[in-house]
Amino acid sequence: MKVSKYLRFTHLGMVWRRISLFLIALFAVIGLQHFVVEPSFSASSSLSNAIASSSIIAQNNDRLIAQDTPTDATNPSRVTYDSLTDEQKALADKILLFAGGFGLVIYVFTSFCMMKIADKLSIPNSWLAWIPIAQAWVMVRAAGKPGWWLILLFIPLVNIVIAFIILFAMPVNLGKSSLYGLLTFIPILGIFLYFGLLAFT
Repeated sequence: MKVSKYLRFTHLGMVWRRISLFLIALFAVIGLQHFVVEPSFSASSSLSNAIASSSIIAQNNDRLIAQDTPTDATNPSRVTYDSLTDEQKALADKILLFAGGFGLVIYVFTSFCMMKIADKLSIPNSWLAWIPIAQAWVMVRAAGKPGWWLILLFIPLVNIVIAFIILFAMPVNLGKSSLYGLLTFIPILGIFLYFGLLAFT
């Protein structure tokens, strides 16, 4: 087995670009996780403070009874961002920043991978992978299914079954095992592994 057959010098730069893209996405996920790990200890105390502030604990006949606070104009029952303490606002900001950053990383990575998969399968207009609803159409076509299957993805409960069919059919259409679809069940990294392996191998 000749290694040079698979690692030609003309394609070496492209291979390293793909590996570095995958590693950047991986480190971004790990870095964002560490960003919210530190305040996790104070999250439980913030949560208990919020619960304690929304109910009054009264002692009646040697028992503790939780009663909801009365709702009036001065004490609304709905919690808004402005009614949070500084510590709770900081925690909420970090959670929103993490969710937004993680969502952006997933969107960019999956869109790029779907465009590469569409190019592999000679699907016209592979740039549609960057548009949210059109991306679903690209996935349907990459799975070898007719384009009208996109409508099935908007029917409740049916869309779950169709999504699994598409996820397991895409590797088969690329000449790989349908077991690649099981990668999507791995928490956090599964989506990166699934689309990364289909696009770059």
